[in-house]
Formats: sequence, structure tokens, C-alpha cells
Amino acid sequence: MTKEIKSATFWRDVIAEFLATFLLMTVQSAIVMDWGKDDPAKSIRVGLALGFIVATMAWALGDFGGGHINPAVTVAMVFGGCCTILRGILYVIAQCVGAIAGAGFIYAVTPADFRGNLALTDLNEGMEPWQGYLVETWVTCILVLTILGATNERRKGNVYMPTILIGFAVCLGIMSAFNHTGGSLNPARSFGPAVVINKWNNHWVYWAGPCSGGILASLLYSYMLDRVDRGKKEESYDMRGGQDNDGADFGEDKF
Repeated sequence: MTKEIKSATFWRDVIAEFLATFLLMTVQSAIVMDWGKDDPAKSIRVGLALGFIVATMAWALGDFGGGHINPAVTVAMVFGGCCTILRGILYVIAQCVGAIAGAGFIYAVTPADFRGNLALTDLNEGMEPWQGYLVETWVTCILVLTILGATNERRKGNVYMPTILIGFAVCLGIMSAFNHTGGSLNPARSFGPAVVINKWNNHWVYWAGPCSGGILASLLYSYMLDRVDRGKKEESYDMRGGQDNDGADFGEDKF
């Protein structure tokens, strides 16, 4: 653990998680901004935008950190033994700080009359918290299963394919859950706006649901879907298909 903390690569990875989540939040907050126009295709627009930005950030910054950009993904990787507890904790902190900074940036550059709820996720009218929890668990489980499958080192293929598939999973997850919960799939993307505008309605749903979905996906993939030697050394999957090992060669993509 001490060796990991002293590594420049380790802190570079943490900063990469901050930067990627910051950029994710700026896009999310900007794309859902209420400019006083009716938008019946909002769920499609938001889904596509966030799918694109996640795929882009995972590819652009996947070499510098795991490219998780999502506490639920980090929790899944820690739970599955693919990421150390220390690295996981600092990734989540970096992601949350990045989300606050991103939401705060868009809040600052947007006229007060058009800020709305700043992309805050909340349950739709008539939805019970337990229903929202199950919806978030479901869509995040699909996302994390996609990540684990797409980044498996034994999968040979196009180096761009993992990030494309992950972007699709984000897009479809958001569109599927948008009318139920706002389609979070990511505790950080719900946490940032909540801090900036100080609204916490049903906020626990957006931590408990995605993290439960991530853990469930990790269990399903590790013990049912993937036949990998459990004795191999600890490694952390990055979203480009390689492994995020402290001091490893980040330029080598493995499928």
C-alpha cells in the first residue's frame, strides 16, 4: 500500500479519474439544461451525449487510470479483486470531486433563469424509492457486465471496440431508465448536481442502486460467465481493454 501511494503513476491515475468525471459532468449538465423549450426527445439526446462522452473519455484517458469515471464501476472492480481498496477509495473521491467541479462550472457559466435543476436525477412522479433502486441496479448491472466482457484480455479484436460497446451500454441504460429515475447509472453524476444546488431527494437510490448493480455484475461475471484463473495477480481493468497495474505498460491493449 505504501509503495502504491508513493508511485507517481498512482496519482496520475487518480487525477485522470477527476478529469474524466469533470468533463463528463460538464457535458451532462450542459446537455440537459432547460432553455424553456419542450424537448420530447430529451432521453435520446441525453443518452447519446453521455454515451459518446463516456466512450471518448474512456479511450482518451484510459491509459491514465482505469477510465472508470463512475464509483459504481470502481466498487465493482474492487469487489472483483481487479483494483486495490486504496486505489478504489481515491478513485471514488476523485470522481466525486470532479463531478462537483463539473456541475459547478456549468452552473457558473449558465444564466440563472436557465439553470433548472442542473441535471439532478430524481425519481419520476409515482415512482417509489425501492422501484428506483431496482431500476438503477438493473441498468448498472448491464453496464458493468458490458465493461467486464468488453475489456477481457482474452478477447481479441479492434482496439476501439471496448469503448464503443461501453458507450452503447451507457446510452441504452440511460434511455431505458430515463423516465423512471433520470437514468443515472453513476453515483458521481447524481452527486455533483446535488451538492451544487443542495437538493438530496431520494439521493441514496443513486448510490445504493448503481453500486449494487456493479457488485452483482462482478459476481455474475467472475463466478458464472468468465472462467479465469482466480490465482492470478491482482490487476485493474482499464476501459480500453488493458490492465491498469501500477507501473504497467499502459500502451499495450489486451483483449
